[in-house]
Amino acid sequence: MNITAATKLYAVIGDPVEHSLSPVMQNGWMADHGLDAVYVALSLRTNDPVTAIGALKGFAGLNVTVPHKEAAAKAALRTEGRVANVLRREDDGSFSGFNTDGLGFLDSLSECAPDWRSRVRRALIVGAGGGALGIGQALSPYVDTIHFANRTAERGEQTAQAIPNGRTTRWDDLERAFGHADLIVQTTTLGMADQPEMSWPVSFCRPNAIVSDIVYRPLETPLLLAARERGLTAIDGLGMLIHQGARSFEIWFGIKPDVSKARQRLIAALA
Repeated sequence: MNITAATKLYAVIGDPVEHSLSPVMQNGWMADHGLDAVYVALSLRTNDPVTAIGALKGFAGLNVTVPHKEAAAKAALRTEGRVANVLRREDDGSFSGFNTDGLGFLDSLSECAPDWRSRVRRALIVGAGGGALGIGQALSPYVDTIHFANRTAERGEQTAQAIPNGRTTRWDDLERAFGHADLIVQTTTLGMADQPEMSWPVSFCRPNAIVSDIVYRPLETPLLLAARERGLTAIDGLGMLIHQGARSFEIWFGIKPDVSKARQRLIAALA
C-alpha cells in the first residue's frame, strides 16, 4: 500500500508482542475494505504504562495485550470497566476504552460448541489477568459459578470478587477443579512458545467437558492435545483472537469484517 501522512495508524501494544498475529489479521481486513490505514505490532516495555499509552499520540486505535490491559483502561478518558483491550481515538484527542475479549471468546465458543449454554454450569478459568476477567464477565450471566485458579492467590481473589458468581480455587487443587468443570479456559502464557509448559490434569475432566486455550502459538498447545486425546471438545486460541479482533475492527471503522478470511490468513501465517 501507499503510506502517506493521511494514512491512519493502528497497533497492538504489549510485552511481549513480537508473536502477535494481529497485524496479519487487521491489515488483511483493511485491504479488503480499501481503507487508508496500517496496523503494526509495538512492544511497550515500561514501568509507567498509563503514561506511556497516553503518550502514543499518533495512533487512531490500539489493541492492548499482556500486561497492559488495566493500564489501558486507566489511560482512557471513558472506559467500560477495569480492563480494556481496545482503545479508540476520539475527536477531542482522548482515548475511549473497550473490552472485546469476553464477547470475542463467547463468539468463538458458540462457533465451536453451539450447544455450550446447555452443557456448561460450572466454568474454570486458569489465570486472573485482563483476559481472564473479560472472559469471566462475559460468561457470568450464562453459568452458575466461575472458579478462578491463579498461581498468585491474591490476584485470583481480586478477579473473582469482580464477578457476582466468581469463586477461587487453589492452584494446588487443579485436579479437583478440572474434574468439576464443564468448561475449562486457560488464559495464562503457560504452553506458549518459549514459555514454561504445564502438566495439566486433563485425565480428571468430565467426558463432556469443553477445553479452551487462548494461546495460539503454538496452535496445538499441550492442554489442547491432551484434551483431544481424551475425545473432549477442544477450542484453539485463533477463534478468540479473530472474533475479539473483528469486534475491535467494528469499533474503529463501523464495519463487520470477514472472520473466515482471517482464519485462512492466520493459518497460512502459522504454517
